[in-house]
Amino acid sequence: MKVAIVVAGLIVVAVAAIVAIQPSFLKPASLAHVKKSDILGFSPGMTFDETNKLVGQRRYVCRKSQGSHTLECDINGAKVTVESEEADDRHPIWRVHATLSNPAAPDAAVKSISEQFNAQAVKEREGWTWIVGRGFKLSYDGLALTLVDEAAEARLRKEAKR
Repeated sequence: MKVAIVVAGLIVVAVAAIVAIQPSFLKPASLAHVKKSDILGFSPGMTFDETNKLVGQRRYVCRKSQGSHTLECDINGAKVTVESEEADDRHPIWRVHATLSNPAAPDAAVKSISEQFNAQAVKEREGWTWIVGRGFKLSYDGLALTLVDEAAEARLRKEAKR
């Protein structure tokens, strides 16, 4: 009995030491590398129905552009435009663009975005970019954030040329 208590104590101490050194040890493997891939809940790939549910649940103030599946929202001072594919019956989102009303200092904003999206920023001529989620491209130019499903964007460009 005393041996079992000592062994149990050693196991508890070992697990505590591992968690102190590597906190992600207790996270399920499915969550270990999950990256944020949305702007205010809007994410490329969401259907238009899912988008409408999100707007209703969060009580966002949005309006649909006439004759299209594009939403324009005012959320916490940001102007957010959500663009959906017209040809697909589910109208999945392919781009989310948010113009910020009070952007932070560029270095602080880039650091914050990198932390939120768990991704490394790449400095480009027009600003910064990150690859997030399922290969989405996030860009920031100092005033606005744009999250794009590049595969969907390329497909739409190709269809527009036809």
